[in-house]
Amino acid sequence: MKLFYMVMGFMAGLLPLSAMAADSGYQRPVPQPQSATAELWFGLATVMLVVSLYVVHRVVKGR
Repeated sequence: MKLFYMVMGFMAGLLPLSAMAADSGYQRPVPQPQSATAELWFGLATVMLVVSLYVVHRVVKGR
């Protein structure tokens, strides 16, 4: 019986939250511009990927 009251209390606590969520309209997320730091890390990761693929190619070719 105690579990029942706990579950019902939890559900009663969620009702106002769901009403507030239904009341507010959907706002589409706006993508943020990419920073120079993100572009640097992406470029570094791209170079490392190409290098690692070349290393794998050499290892597999040598067998």
